[in-house]
Amino acid sequence: MNEDELRQKRVYVGLIAIGCLIGGLALAFFPGNEGFQGALVRVGILMGAFWLALPTRSRPAAWKGLASNWALLGMIVTAVIIPRAKVIFPVLAFIVALALFARPRRG
Repeated sequence: MNEDELRQKRVYVGLIAIGCLIGGLALAFFPGNEGFQGALVRVGILMGAFWLALPTRSRPAAWKGLASNWALLGMIVTAVIIPRAKVIFPVLAFIVALALFARPRRG
């Protein structure tokens, strides 16, 4: 796929994202369509994320910056494990904060 096709697809994805978000916003004024409204907003947000990941003239596609397939596997495993480990979040936040503030300063 050449660069012109990718740019054109990026425009289409952006238009779909904006259309879904505007549709979800418009349905907010009409009661009884909460399910469809929620679906439009979620799809609009997801398409917006895809739009951000697609290449532009000045930068390649976001997925080209991945270090390796191991990094991708680690992200997938983390995405699966994190929702099940909500109890650990406060402990991890404390450890990260402690590590940031207790590390030696350069001088």
